[in-house]
Amino acid sequence: MRSIFIATVFACCVLSACTLDSFMYNSATLDAYVLSDSVIPAANTEEVVFDSDGNRLYGYYVRQPDSLSVVPHHTIIYNHGNKDHIAYHWPRIEYLYRAGFDVFIYDYRGYGKSEGESSLDGLYADAAAAWKYVVSRADVDSTLIVSYGFSLGGVPALHQASRVGKPHALILESAFASTRTIAESGTLLDIPPSYVLRDDMDNIVRIKEISCPVLILHGDADVFINVTTNARVLYDAAHNPKSLVLVEGAGHEDVPTGLGTQAYVDRIMAFIRGN
Repeated sequence: MRSIFIATVFACCVLSACTLDSFMYNSATLDAYVLSDSVIPAANTEEVVFDSDGNRLYGYYVRQPDSLSVVPHHTIIYNHGNKDHIAYHWPRIEYLYRAGFDVFIYDYRGYGKSEGESSLDGLYADAAAAWKYVVSRADVDSTLIVSYGFSLGGVPALHQASRVGKPHALILESAFASTRTIAESGTLLDIPPSYVLRDDMDNIVRIKEISCPVLILHGDADVFINVTTNARVLYDAAHNPKSLVLVEGAGHEDVPTGLGTQAYVDRIMAFIRGN
């Protein structure tokens, strides 16, 4: 299956002069979000519309039952991966809700109901707009915001933590060190990076600028973003305090279930509340 995927990517790049960026922004648009309320009650879920460079972005703010009465209270800004939209990543928000945190998840421009066209500059702008929205809320303690980035979401999460605000902590799951690292590692064949890359997303540079505690989660069986050339490189570049959790047998999207959902919830709780 992976060989077929790689061959398809190669053919696309050669025949149509496409770039890796075409695959990085694997957006899916829709007219309405359908979210499960089996874990998070609908009464605790608020649809949010906010602006980013004139584009209307959509998100959901998930509130704990006691979030208005208990201070201090942590809020996680969840920056999702390149696949699909909010509804696809909703089970991950349910895990974080179970961990006892408020969570804000949003769709980048060009994803879900959000307006605009995907790009690296747009991703940065959307990350900043999401941060600005969260800190503007009267029910949020701005000193207790955690930036969480899954896969591609590591780019906006690191942007929030290094260039936009000062988060309480940063969590990266299945994140890449840079798009150049992905290309050179063979994930999409050994094609010269300059041929397939327009946007060079360098997370190594950003993580060196961060002073807050960092938790890096990565599956050791991730065939798309290799753990050695990505997670370990990011960990080595990060300042203390930092933690690296390698999940045995987990693939790119399997970290929470590979670790065990309760163990994952406990790990997130211990990291955030212990820092």
